Amino acid sequence: MGPEQHAMLVSIARRHYLDGVSKVDIAKERGISRYKVGRLLQTALDEGIVRIEIQARGGIDYELSEALRVKYGLRRALAAETPDEVHVHHGIGQVASALLSEIVTRDDVLGVDCGRTLASMARQLHSLERCDVVQLTGMAGVIGQTATDITRVISEVNGGRVFPIYAPYIVPDVHTAQTLRNHPAIRSAMNYYPKITKACVAIGAWTPELSQMYPLLNSADAQRLAQRGVVAETCALTVGADGQRIDAVDERRIGVSDTALKKIPDVIALAGGRGKTRAVDAVLKSGMVNSIVTDTFLAARLLGDRPD
Repeated sequence: MGPEQHAMLVSIARRHYLDGVSKVDIAKERGISRYKVGRLLQTALDEGIVRIEIQARGGIDYELSEALRVKYGLRRALAAETPDEVHVHHGIGQVASALLSEIVTRDDVLGVDCGRTLASMARQLHSLERCDVVQLTGMAGVIGQTATDITRVISEVNGGRVFPIYAPYIVPDVHTAQTLRNHPAIRSAMNYYPKITKACVAIGAWTPELSQMYPLLNSADAQRLAQRGVVAETCALTVGADGQRIDAVDERRIGVSDTALKKIPDVIALAGGRGKTRAVDAVLKSGMVNSIVTDTFLAARLLGDRPD
């Protein structure tokens, strides 16, 4: 390439990329077609005269995230970079808290599930638009990780009204469940479900260690559900490997129904760590969530169709 050609490429590239002049206007200035301008700009890129650098924020693998979003047809997917597969809750919670701060508005009603990762998200929230916060399920898990604890922490950050459910996740029988659902305080929270616009939920694998629901059932019930094909649960809604709902103990649940969950416009699942690949795959196929925040290790396994 001679100096004249090089000088023209530099000049056109400067006009377009630095001065913001359109290809059409550059074409008028030069007395050439806009298609010629486009070819010259491409030559400038090919010859290394122009280098485009994208400065992505750290903490997220954007390539994995986009591949995951496309594979499952999600509204959004974010794969948090974590030091290993054991300490994933903090990293996922950090990304999820930043996401909530970005997308929640005063017009929203936020629904919240339970779990370690959601608790980490709530602890790392520094600012959030004032909005109502509604508990999606009854209480399960250790102190600090129940849906009641998480809704309280979030409402303390944003000053919004909180609608708690002071009842267990799963109760022993149908009559108890019906009685609790009809309690005025619990009913006021559940009546808010149709108004929820955004929700954060956890995904549990069907093992005692990786599910909030599994330990609340007797061993016979838990094993019976495994035999029926249950591999995952979210909000105590059990799911099979292909994403199909398996009605397990729905009549004994205190919380949002699968129908109501599917009607929420923006449902973000938080899940990561070893042992959850099959479960996350199932819930992403179920239609109950349309976004996910996970870790890069789990994202890679989901994309590679590899087991844990």
